[in-house]
Amino acid sequence: MVSIYYLIFILPLIAFPVEYLIGHYKRRYAGIFSSIMILLSLIIVIDGYLYLLHHAYIYSHYTWFYNIDFGIYIDHLTVIMAMMVSFISLMINIFAMFYMKNDPRRHIYFAETSLFITAMLGLVVSSNLVLFFLFWEIVGLCSYLLIGFWFFKPNAASAAKKAFLVTRVGDLLFIIGMGVLYTKLVNIKGITSPLSIPYLINNAHAISTAIGPSTLALATLLIFGGAVAKSAQFPLHVWIPDAMEGPTTVSALIHAATMVTAGVYLVARLFPLFEYASAYSLYVVTFIGAFTAIYAGILGLVMNDIKRILAYSTISQLGYMMASIGIAGIIGYSGVSFAMYHLVVHAVFKALLFMAAAVILLSLLELRNIKDMGGLFKKMPVTAILMLIGAITLAAIPPTAGYFSKGQIISGAYEYYTMSGNIIPWLLLIFGEIFTAAYVFRMYFLVFLGKPRSELAEKAKDPKLIYLTPLIVLAFLSLTLGIIQKPFYKFIDPSVYTYTPPLFIDIIPVIFSFMGIGIAYVIYYYTVNNKIDIHKNIVYRVVKNKFYLDTLYTDYIAERIILPLSYIIGSNDRKYDNAVDEGGMEFSKFGTLLRKIETGSIEYYVTFLIIGMTVLFIIIELLGVIK
Repeated sequence: MVSIYYLIFILPLIAFPVEYLIGHYKRRYAGIFSSIMILLSLIIVIDGYLYLLHHAYIYSHYTWFYNIDFGIYIDHLTVIMAMMVSFISLMINIFAMFYMKNDPRRHIYFAETSLFITAMLGLVVSSNLVLFFLFWEIVGLCSYLLIGFWFFKPNAASAAKKAFLVTRVGDLLFIIGMGVLYTKLVNIKGITSPLSIPYLINNAHAISTAIGPSTLALATLLIFGGAVAKSAQFPLHVWIPDAMEGPTTVSALIHAATMVTAGVYLVARLFPLFEYASAYSLYVVTFIGAFTAIYAGILGLVMNDIKRILAYSTISQLGYMMASIGIAGIIGYSGVSFAMYHLVVHAVFKALLFMAAAVILLSLLELRNIKDMGGLFKKMPVTAILMLIGAITLAAIPPTAGYFSKGQIISGAYEYYTMSGNIIPWLLLIFGEIFTAAYVFRMYFLVFLGKPRSELAEKAKDPKLIYLTPLIVLAFLSLTLGIIQKPFYKFIDPSVYTYTPPLFIDIIPVIFSFMGIGIAYVIYYYTVNNKIDIHKNIVYRVVKNKFYLDTLYTDYIAERIILPLSYIIGSNDRKYDNAVDEGGMEFSKFGTLLRKIETGSIEYYVTFLIIGMTVLFIIIELLGVIK
């Protein structure tokens, strides 16, 4: 019975080669088989959910090598994540059949996305950190392939490399963190599999006692470094805006269902280790998340590329999730439940926003500058309404699901303040609300209101309604998922506590959201009427240049430190290799010389024998004289 749950990730894996083969011969059928496999995977996940209504977990594992096992571990946290990944991936995959229909390489696209979804689902259900890391790496590989899918565009090829290299920094930290845990646990008596996820999360207190809270904090912070890179948290967020060069459905998949949510899931999955580590471990998670939330919101406000605006919104919302997990160190495991609920809600409305953007870009021939759009509400009314639903959900306007999910995180941050006396996370998250509403509605107003500001915008139109079906489903969920808030929390954590702050505190997020919308309209008005030019403003220039972090990484760290260092190491490595090669050549020459002795002539051998014996007798006589 349990073995059927391995099909959760095996079914999409089957689609990987089959999609390529089907599409190679019948390209118009590309995407159908992978969609069926993802649907079957979703059905199995739902079956697992029904099973877990009456059971604690599903666990199956086998010995791989030495003390490393492999298998699946599915508990309440896992099944929620797997359900989100499979459902959102299915919606995006179905829409991609329309979006990619004219691409000559679409069969390769669907093969690669099948592997991408396989890796993400495998990561989610893995029972061991080693297996988790292997799937984690496949996720990184697939992101490289898909971001650079249109590799003939220099920007796409460059963005793929940037994403791959930046996330490798996090992966290195992750694997070092695993190494710290393994080396400290492997010699403890009675532990059969030190990196087994069930063992780690169910024995976190004993692990902390055995290896010490400080050592455990070091391991968790290193692992968190992997999550920072994967989930695009400050300061390793720089890859994700450039990753918009791939197909927009890839952006939807990365931002909503797969790659960037993996880091949040990793920290939520291993939360017990963070909880029993030294307190500063979760402090770091809290402040990185809260700072990223407002920092990315500020950057999103000055972007003109519709996809980059949505990219920065993803970074910001992931910051809210990370902060929620961090504050759980004070308010309890409820913070993890809040983070996971927002992760699911975010997946729904972010997939909706990206697919609505994809519809716009298809109609406008990939025109991405929102200042060249305008007037699309009349040209594309259905798409406009769908994107409006996504925008108000992102801005946390009641009664959308975003209002419930993000509002509870902010309330939790206020509870964190009342319990710890630290108000900074709450302030960062609450002011992040202003920037969130401002950047998403600045985008919305410039895209849909007023008159068309380009010829392409003049000719824009909605596609057939059938193609928008996945978006309509996601729009419905964006409006209605709020009704499952409390049951969701209780499914993750039966003892969940939802703090309700004083009324005047509770309404601040809503007030700030509407303030942000007002600011967005003012910006829109002054932009379209050319009332003000802020391009020379020093604050604008600093923000527009992303606080010069990309400049720091590229022009200074990469070009002035890493490249020279790599050159020195490479030169020394080549010198060492050359020395080894030269030594080998000398031995080869000596061997060639000795080989000349082997002539096959008996007379030649007898001559050498006599000479050798003569030399030997002379040496013996000399030694005798010396004595």
